[in-house]
Amino acid sequence: MATKKTTCAAAQVTVKITVNANADKVYVVGNTENLGSWDAKKAVALKAVDGKFEVSKKFDANAVVEFKVLAAKDWEAVEKGIWNEDLENHTFTATKGLAVEIGVDHFAK
Repeated sequence: MATKKTTCAAAQVTVKITVNANADKVYVVGNTENLGSWDAKKAVALKAVDGKFEVSKKFDANAVVEFKVLAAKDWEAVEKGIWNEDLENHTFTATKGLAVEIGVDHFAK
């Protein structure tokens, strides 16, 4: 009798990303497919809620996720530091119930 092979998909967890920014629209783009795989045109729009922007996304459990915040679906609108300097990527390890909250001072345009 032949044995049946089963594949087990990686466990998924939902992570909430909240951004405090003075902008009309906010997007996140990152290293995972559901965050656009670093393609600004595929960046994920966040929803405005109580003066902040937020989105909840599913990730493989324990995946290391990196992302940046944009004010438009364009790298020319990437977040910047208070002196207009480039910033490191935001990073988190996806775990159940994780909530990531960041503030953005400035955007490139």
